[in-house]
Parts: sequence; structure tokens; C-alpha cells
Amino acid sequence: MGSNAYIAASGASAQLRNLDVVANNLANVGTPGFKRSESIFRAVLEASLRDADGSLQSGAPASAFVSTDLVGADFSIGSALPTGSPLHAMIDGPGFFEIETSRGTRYSRAGNFIVNRDGQLSTPNGDPVQGQGGPIEILDGDARILPTGEITDRNGNVFGRLKVVRFGNLQKLEREGESVYRAGDDAAPSENASPKVIPETIEGSNVNTSRELAAMVILQRSFETNLRSMQVDDETTQRLIEGIR
Repeated sequence: MGSNAYIAASGASAQLRNLDVVANNLANVGTPGFKRSESIFRAVLEASLRDADGSLQSGAPASAFVSTDLVGADFSIGSALPTGSPLHAMIDGPGFFEIETSRGTRYSRAGNFIVNRDGQLSTPNGDPVQGQGGPIEILDGDARILPTGEITDRNGNVFGRLKVVRFGNLQKLEREGESVYRAGDDAAPSENASPKVIPETIEGSNVNTSRELAAMVILQRSFETNLRSMQVDDETTQRLIEGIR
């Protein structure tokens, strides 16, 4: 197989990985707070001549291959979905809710909160949502979240205020689940002392179904083109070999 076929093979492999990314986006179109993923394509030069130690030879001819070993996230805000639930909230602007999990502190924009069995405001998985003073205990079944992020009962007694944090570089966040992120080693959150939320509303996924479906069609066609290029290169090589005989 010639070098052209290797380049086509790298393209086909990259398209397959990108198809996985697009398929995951489509699978999470209904997941609250989900942020679509996007592959980052980059060119990789592979020199054809190396020394005995495997190091690149100066001036060696090279071929350009494509790689998608990096996957980023699109952190644009999703659509507002009214739910009518008094314990649901959507962050009005940038930022993340802070939640405490068995793996440590995590961050999410999904505001579909419930009350867990310990009487704390939590995610649907039961992980406590952090307030500005720690976990928020719900002492009244009629509790609701206000636009200021405060959680109160029917008489106006305040149980706590939602903790909302921001990050300078969002790409330092590492995705762990559909809508949950872990802060990287060099990602330091800063707390918003006066958060603003939209009550009885959750943030929907920012996945555009039509866009992702169109991308899937293009990727499938590109993959087929790369496969055809590999086949043509193989057939050309075979004809050359037969001609020499």
C-alpha cells in the first residue's frame, strides 16, 4: 500500500472517531445541561526517513496525516425549558452549579434538582448540590428556588443560596458524564457571590439536531471517499506489479 493509501486510511480513521462524537451528541439531545462535543482536527507530519535511533532525519520527505485525538466542548448556552418544578433552576448567564459526588467536587449546568433521602437539594443521582455555605437542607416540602438563587419555604425562611462558580478557561474542564465536569489541575473556579437563576426552568442541551444529522451525512460520505481512495491506490499498485511481470 502506497503513502497515498496511508493518508486516506488516516482520514477514514479520523472520520470514524468523529462519527462517534456526532452520534454521542445526538444521543444526548434531550439531556439537561448537555454540551455538544466537537473533534479537533490537526495535521500530523510523518517523515519517511529516520536514523538508527528512530529520530527524524533532517530534510527527510514527509507525508501529512490527519488526527482527531483531541475532543473539545461547545459551552454555548442551551435553550430554556420551563418545567414548573419549584426546585428546578437554570443559570442566567455563564457559570456552573457545584455538586459533591463520591469522586469529589464536580460541576454541571443541569438544574433538574430533587430532594434526596437525606433531605438535601441534590441531582437526580442523589449527589448534594452545594450552597454558599455547604449542602442545602430542605426543611419544607413547599421549598422553592428564587431568581437570586435562594431556596426558601412558603413563609420566606431561607434554607441557603445556590453556589455558582465560573472558570477562566472552560476547555480546562474534563467531561465525566453527560452533563458533569471535573476541574483540571490548573482550572481554579471563582465563586459568583450574587448568582442569578431562572426558576422553574432547566437548561436544555445545546445540540442542534439538524446540524448534527447534516454533519453525520457529510462524515459518512467522506469516509466512503477515503475508502475508495484506498481501493484505487491498491488497484494501481496491483496493475504496476502485474506490468513488471
